[in-house]
Amino acid sequence: MEQTEVAEIEAYRDVFRAAPAEIAAEHGVDLLERGEMVALKLATLPGVAEVNRAMGLTRAAELDELAGFYGDVGHVVALPPGSGLEEALRSRGYAAGYAWMKFRRRVEDPPESTTELRVERIGAEGAADFARVVVPASRMPAFMQPWLALLPGRPGWHCFAAYEGDEPAGAGALFVTGKDGWLGMGATLERFRGRGSQGAILAERIRCAAELGVELLTTETGELVPDRPSGSYRNILRAGFEPHYLRANHASAG
Repeated sequence: MEQTEVAEIEAYRDVFRAAPAEIAAEHGVDLLERGEMVALKLATLPGVAEVNRAMGLTRAAELDELAGFYGDVGHVVALPPGSGLEEALRSRGYAAGYAWMKFRRRVEDPPESTTELRVERIGAEGAADFARVVVPASRMPAFMQPWLALLPGRPGWHCFAAYEGDEPAGAGALFVTGKDGWLGMGATLERFRGRGSQGAILAERIRCAAELGVELLTTETGELVPDRPSGSYRNILRAGFEPHYLRANHASAG
């Protein structure tokens, strides 16, 4: 598997393993694991790529398993370049949609950042603040708030929040597996945007990764195209990441 995919896949695997039983039952949360392949399903949010997505596929036969797993729930298959499965996807009715750019960087020389907001590393005691930012700022439904609040303090997760006084303004997570780290769930509440929250949280996560012995950091955001917002893309570049490859999201026919 492409090394820059590893930490992201493991992070999402753990997110779905952490889903509370009552939320999983009510909203159709499920996880299919076959070796390196991980498929995420959240049936009440069909077509939302972040939570209905298969990653790490290496064989065309795995696509047949996805058909039974997802049923009529819209989903995407995320493939890095050179996977060799594009024709198999087309033959099953998938179509390439909006791609995500995968970025990478080493942990040396974390960026400087300036913000009047206070950035803190939070554990289980600050978990509610983390989820209070990530869920609404990322336009996730409210039922995901108690679910994502389980991540701070969970093994592998290192979460941060930016505050104005006691009010959480921004958040972001670092997930570490071995020498690989993934940065995700970066979000700022709308009324606090433009004040350096994400730049500061990116810098803190990079410093944290260096302290933990991480060698390669990765993250991703939507492809840079004229008709879509690009703030996240610019923040990632300013933090010293380099674009690595565009990863297509092949959308199911359903």
